[in-house]
Amino acid sequence: MSDSNSSVVQSLEEHKQALAQIMTDLYFKNHPELVEEYGEKAKEKCYEDAIYHINYLGQAIRVDSQKIFNSYLDWARTMLKERGEDVNDLIDNIKFLKKAIYQRIPRDEASELTLYIDRGLAVLQNEEVKEQSFFQSGDPLVEEAQTYLDFLLSGKRTEAGEYIDKLVKEGVAIKDIYEHIFQKSQYEVGALWQSNIISVAHEHYCTAATQLIMSQLYPKIFSTKKKGYKLVACSVADELHEIGIRMVADFFEMEGWDTYYMGANMPAHNLVSAIKEYEADVLAVSVTMPLHLDKAGKLIKTIRSDSEINDLKILVGGYPFRIEPELWKKLGADGSATSAKEAIKLATKLSTQKS
Repeated sequence: MSDSNSSVVQSLEEHKQALAQIMTDLYFKNHPELVEEYGEKAKEKCYEDAIYHINYLGQAIRVDSQKIFNSYLDWARTMLKERGEDVNDLIDNIKFLKKAIYQRIPRDEASELTLYIDRGLAVLQNEEVKEQSFFQSGDPLVEEAQTYLDFLLSGKRTEAGEYIDKLVKEGVAIKDIYEHIFQKSQYEVGALWQSNIISVAHEHYCTAATQLIMSQLYPKIFSTKKKGYKLVACSVADELHEIGIRMVADFFEMEGWDTYYMGANMPAHNLVSAIKEYEADVLAVSVTMPLHLDKAGKLIKTIRSDSEINDLKILVGGYPFRIEPELWKKLGADGSATSAKEAIKLATKLSTQKS
């Protein structure tokens, strides 16, 4: 992060609560009827949303990525529209954020912040919400993926597991099941929740069921002959999404790597100890929520400052890196990949260079 960006983000952070309060006041000045209808809870919800908008703006500026902010606004717009809420409320709140910034933050820093806001507003005002499905006709195993997901959405976890077992017995490669069924169905579940077709309970059930079904394949996965390379894999602190990085670790295991999966919400000092204990060749770090990008950056800095492991090869991945492919450079990593196959190819190349 540049010095100018650092100063702007610091100002935004220092004034965050005041900015959120101004936004809330402006919103209810324009909609006084909502207080009468919903009471103080409406103000509390509006304030929470304002904090969320500010956090995403700050994170986007921290990594110098307009795409991160635009993607957040697009996600919020889709979620509101699919729930029958007025998207203009979101547009108004982002405009109120701009007004609040000019009230509280020095003019030179405010101008940089509002540049991001103006570009984000252009996205909100000019683009239509697009229908999104990760099941596309002609994709490998797309019918099998739909069948698997239908079982899960019907609460039939046992049947879903039996269906995967049947595919394995019929000769479908476990790697293909991971890539084209497990991964695609998880993406689809996220899209269905965003579109208000399923509830958050459905989303959690599908994820937990898939993790269980994956574990039933481990006797086959962990029987692969090893090649001598070692991978430590985890999600950053406060990140609760773990199924993606678990899939990546399993892919490495199937490629003959010794893998040490450390789970989600991994504290930095524990991770450093694990890297040293297992003598890792590569660290794979997952970030699903863009709000946690700064934690990934701090984690990488911690590793680079430790003389025992400062040459460790570090790969990062997850949703923010699909939005902004060059983002890994800004965090100090050695590379990023959009799929487990790409991650293995890159990790093998980096490990060969290291040795």
